[in-house]
Amino acid sequence: MKNLKAIIMAAAIALLPATIAAQQPETIVDKIKSAGNCELHQPDGMNARLFVTEEAVDTVSDEDLANARRMAGYRIQVFSDNNYRTAKNEANAKARVFSERFPEMRTYVVYNSPFWRLRVGDFRSQDEALEKVVEIKEAFPQYSREIRVVRDRINYVEK
Repeated sequence: MKNLKAIIMAAAIALLPATIAAQQPETIVDKIKSAGNCELHQPDGMNARLFVTEEAVDTVSDEDLANARRMAGYRIQVFSDNNYRTAKNEANAKARVFSERFPEMRTYVVYNSPFWRLRVGDFRSQDEALEKVVEIKEAFPQYSREIRVVRDRINYVEK
């Protein structure tokens, strides 16, 4: 009798994950697909915001970046904050906005405890970075108090 109870308990425990997985709620995509035809009307710019592709953001291919040399250089710091509740999301949001305006420049969202930072570009000289700072400040005057040139390790791709 004790063996029978032990076998039943073992079987119930073994089947528990399968029953839990079967009860998982459907995602919204599954719900929409199962409902039949669904027509969605949205502005053309919405797809660009929702589905940012690497090609749209970066002009340097992944293969070139893999072959890039890491060297001392300069980047432009656009954002830095240590608020643990909002800083990460704010850095990523500003990176998306920045990438829309300057798709030719790579963005780097970096966490260096306790700060989340958004840095952009890979500049070999400080003068080159300072020229771009003027352009960035004109495009984003609301960020101008935070924008500065900083030393960093950059990805340098031979052209």
